Amino acid sequence: MEKVSLIRVIWRRFVLLLLLATSSGAWATASCKANYSAFTLSFPSTVAVARDVPNGSLLTAWVQTQQLTNYYTCTVTQQTATGVDFETAGIVSSTPTSYKVSYNGYSVSVYSTNVPGIGIAMGGYINSGGIGWAGFYDFPHLGLQNNPNGTVNNGGQLVAALVKIGDVAPGTLSGMIAQAFSWEGPSNPPAGDNLAAGVINFSISPVAVTVMTCRTPDISVPMGVFKTTDFPGVGSLSPSPASFVVQLQNCPGGAAVSGTQAGQIHSVQYRIDPTNGTLVTNVAALGGSPSATGVGVELFDSTGAVFPLSTNKALSGFNSASGGSYSVPLTARYYRTGTVTPGPADTTMTLTVSYQ
Repeated sequence: MEKVSLIRVIWRRFVLLLLLATSSGAWATASCKANYSAFTLSFPSTVAVARDVPNGSLLTAWVQTQQLTNYYTCTVTQQTATGVDFETAGIVSSTPTSYKVSYNGYSVSVYSTNVPGIGIAMGGYINSGGIGWAGFYDFPHLGLQNNPNGTVNNGGQLVAALVKIGDVAPGTLSGMIAQAFSWEGPSNPPAGDNLAAGVINFSISPVAVTVMTCRTPDISVPMGVFKTTDFPGVGSLSPSPASFVVQLQNCPGGAAVSGTQAGQIHSVQYRIDPTNGTLVTNVAALGGSPSATGVGVELFDSTGAVFPLSTNKALSGFNSASGGSYSVPLTARYYRTGTVTPGPADTTMTLTVSYQ
């Protein structure tokens, strides 16, 4: 009795597997054909980026292709999954960067382009016949399936924006950024791209990328010649201040691009750092050999107040719309820090300007 029951169970399982294999063989690939060959996304012809805009910032508004429901027309003779697949291509990397940006509440991946520091965020919508428009999909692979018989139209819409992803170098974005494929096949094995149905190319209109900065000429400040007796005690200053001007010339102006960090320099900050460090707070140490000892260099602003070293200061009066040239008047004096010995009393400082 036990032996007969076991044989019957095995036979029933064999019949079930055979029926499944026969059923899966009934799937067929749809016959699909592209109705379009290419689209161009119209971006601004120029994008001006302040040098120190934070990475991950949008540089353009979002640009979309037209919503179309008929990228591909498919004839389905038996139940077969069909849809549309978007992939990166051309001047855009195949793998995303670590940056994400937001589009209508969706998180969108950013891909590097052929211009250093410039990335592109891409995603899209898919429309499959019988299902309609689906929600927004991040790249890559936006395939969506339906399983009707008869004629099926599948379409979509590509959405993209430029994003800062690193130090920007001037250059021109131009060329293909993505491709769409007809996505076809049964659920098992999975559906895939059918290149024979035709590939739809998506390109970007040429975008010239410029980096916005001011010109900052080098400065040489003659301090004068002094005697050790000119510094009677610690904290005493040289009697004659040396005047000089920090210049920020030809700062570009522009109109801000709404919702982005592009189009103009929004703010300018500057700082002065002593190359050889400080002897006491805000007193730059001397450099070179031989060198005088017991003195350093202290800076003062136009009001006579001590200018703070290694501290960011906003450029007063900067106009982001008109740009222009700006001057920061300063004076320098020797400051006694200890026992003074004669010798050359030179120092260097570095001006750093930040643009956002």
